[in-house]
Amino acid sequence: MNIPPSIEESNRLTVRGLIRVAMALALIGLIFSYPGAISSPYSDTGLAGYYDNQIVERANDIESIEHSAVTDETSVYQYNELSPVAKEVFDKTRSAAGDSFTIVLCHEWTLICDEYYESDVPDEFQYGAVGHNVDESELYTVVEDEGEAYVLQTGALGHADGWNLAGLPLVISSSLLVLLVSGVLVHNTIRPPEQSGNGFAAWDIGAAFLIGTFALAVPYLHMWDILSVYWSRRLITGGVALGVLVYYYRLR
Repeated sequence: MNIPPSIEESNRLTVRGLIRVAMALALIGLIFSYPGAISSPYSDTGLAGYYDNQIVERANDIESIEHSAVTDETSVYQYNELSPVAKEVFDKTRSAAGDSFTIVLCHEWTLICDEYYESDVPDEFQYGAVGHNVDESELYTVVEDEGEAYVLQTGALGHADGWNLAGLPLVISSSLLVLLVSGVLVHNTIRPPEQSGNGFAAWDIGAAFLIGTFALAVPYLHMWDILSVYWSRRLITGGVALGVLVYYYRLR
């Protein structure tokens, strides 16, 4: 039995309309409900130096340490007593240029992490910022290894705000333009594009799917050094703005 063209066209419009509504809701949900959309995989405490590690003195033994912050109350560890992650952080610190290493934390929502989750931060060392959550004396630890004593200072000695709001306009613009794609989908649901003659009726659905997929991939593209979050946001902002104009003036 042959289906009349008018019914077949009506069914196609209904299916595409449902897909558009679903895609529009998914994009809105990405922006307002999922923190990983078009964002960095790494968290920021807003306090400069919060997770810093710095070896501030090397001595032959504990008795030879001259640093004024080291007292009888300072925690002392033998290297082989440290947990695996504490050993890793300590080794990275003493082998780095300037005896300095900063722990970078991944957001908990990331599926994979090439740095550290907050739960990985070693318990042996105290992190924070003086004047915010710790006293200065808590930020010093002595580690002994192979006849040498190291004074490790962790965290920040000052309470300095480290928020960088320079990229906020780009964050807002990229999010708004993803929402604009949702608006295009809703518009095309209410007033479907011409189904004959131009053949571009489903381009909006395909573009919305690609934008949503890209938004989800941004943290991992940044993590793998393929494309930074900054350039991803610029790409979305410029690509969507240009794409919507081309779609309405040339393709729809």
